[in-house]
Amino acid sequence: MAETVIILNARAGTIRDLQPSQVEADVREAFAGHTESVDVELVEGDRFIKAIDAAASSEAKTIIVGGGDGSVGYAARKLLGSDRTLGVLPLGTMNLFARSLGIPADLPAALDILASAQPKRVDLGAVNDRIFHTLSGLGYFAEVARARAQVREDTNLPFGRYIAAARASLRAFTRPGILELTIDAEGDRREIETYALFIGNNRLSDTGFDRPRLDEGLLEVHYAEGADFGNRMQAAIDLFAGRWRENPAIQSFTTRTVTVRSRRPRLWVSVDGELCRLETPLRFEVKPDAISVLLPAEKHAAG
Repeated sequence: MAETVIILNARAGTIRDLQPSQVEADVREAFAGHTESVDVELVEGDRFIKAIDAAASSEAKTIIVGGGDGSVGYAARKLLGSDRTLGVLPLGTMNLFARSLGIPADLPAALDILASAQPKRVDLGAVNDRIFHTLSGLGYFAEVARARAQVREDTNLPFGRYIAAARASLRAFTRPGILELTIDAEGDRREIETYALFIGNNRLSDTGFDRPRLDEGLLEVHYAEGADFGNRMQAAIDLFAGRWRENPAIQSFTTRTVTVRSRRPRLWVSVDGELCRLETPLRFEVKPDAISVLLPAEKHAAG
């Protein structure tokens, strides 16, 4: 197998919006002058998962995954603790990990950056030993993941994934339940009632879901109080306006480990946008320097 393997998810949003054959050709052209040998695979479904598995167990030094946050999350779990490097080609809808890495959503720009990016080790998070690269959420965030799965295939319109994402957010916004939780974080115990809780791998920026640093060795916990419609609406407005840290109903703190307890034996959890059901208590931890990723030169220099 080649030293660099590029695996493209044929069902990723950008590939479905464009011509898959053209995306594959663009990727091949971008890496044509690469100093190392390069393989490019355009696959979907089980073949996509098997391609990542095969690359992770091969002698490939670098594995670049073209897809959304869920696809990248699967690859991160396979490469956890190894000396192989993960590259992220953002072809999904949210592309949260790529944003923090400094990889733009524009395909030509992303390819240009990846062709010269350098490896650096960064942190990963884990909930009940399930790895996440960006965030894991309960309540509203789990409902968004559920709704996205239900509406993802509803439209064949160009760039329909954005319509599906907006519909999913609206559907989740109108029906979140209240979670009664106990949060234990390094000696700090909080009894809370919340409709939305999420835990990020390292601290978020002040204006969104990107992260200035990926190697702080921290988790950042956020939860929203006040479940009436007005509070939920204000929280949503503040989130999209980039001033959510100023909202007094949204509480935040940092820690290295946190345990979330519930009277329910299992809870639905969004893990990098993918829905799963996990047994309680939920144990979150940060895994410092857990994976090597490709970073743009300027991001690498910034630390």
